[in-house]
Amino acid sequence: MLIAVAIELIAAAAGRHVTVWRSVPLPHSHEARAFALALLLAGCVALVALVLRARPAALVLAVEGGSLRLPSDTLERYLVAELAREPDVVSSRVAFDLRDGRLTARLWVALRPLSPAAAMRERLARVAAVALGELGLAAEVPGPDVRVLRVRELARRLR
Repeated sequence: MLIAVAIELIAAAAGRHVTVWRSVPLPHSHEARAFALALLLAGCVALVALVLRARPAALVLAVEGGSLRLPSDTLERYLVAELAREPDVVSSRVAFDLRDGRLTARLWVALRPLSPAAAMRERLARVAAVALGELGLAAEVPGPDVRVLRVRELARRLR
């Protein structure tokens, strides 16, 4: 049914008159039409549920004088931008987790070839903790998952 409506709307936008309803076998009884409508409604509800599920969950953080509701992707983009300031960082990802009132930031970082992984792991954890501290957030930053890229991989990541 939705496809038939879409075809008619596209045809109307193009200045044509097309009727698909004659070729669509609609049920004639009221019970069958009610069932078709209920099926269509269930499909719409499923689509809405999929769209809402794709949204990142908001973090609710306790701050002085109340709480702060913050979309996690905003905080992730901020921290990725802070990590990108390091010259050895090629790309990074961040995921936040809030359990029992404790905020944890997990980092995945790709470094340029020949970067010292151990030293960069400590440095990036410090950078993340300081950046979150500037926002007034006390977050745990366990050792980042650091991967030193090979030269062949670097070219692919920089495209």
